[in-house]
Amino acid sequence: MTPIGMDTHEVVKELLAAGFTEGQAEAVTRLVYRAQDIDLSSLATKADLAATKTELQADLAATKTELQAGLAATKTELHAGLQVSLAETKAEILKWMVGTIGVQTVVILGAVVTIARLLPR
Repeated sequence: MTPIGMDTHEVVKELLAAGFTEGQAEAVTRLVYRAQDIDLSSLATKADLAATKTELQADLAATKTELQAGLAATKTELHAGLQVSLAETKAEILKWMVGTIGVQTVVILGAVVTIARLLPR
């Protein structure tokens, strides 16, 4: 980068008038002159920031879509698993109910037979 035109002699004269020695005034003037020669090409520009913002927004949208798809798949898997569990539970309950009804029937028939034997004929 080319430094901006600077009248170094005028700067030295102003520093001398302010009380600097000639060596100090020249040293300060050299430092100021060199400081203008800084490479700013590595700094981000507004266009760089805008491009980064656009990329981040696109990544965010993609991530949101992936999360929604994952959530939908998880809901489907949970629903299917729940349906299987409910069906198994229902079958188990029916098995126990049929068994209980069978035992109750045997007990009632046994009681009826016993009562029938005890009654006089």
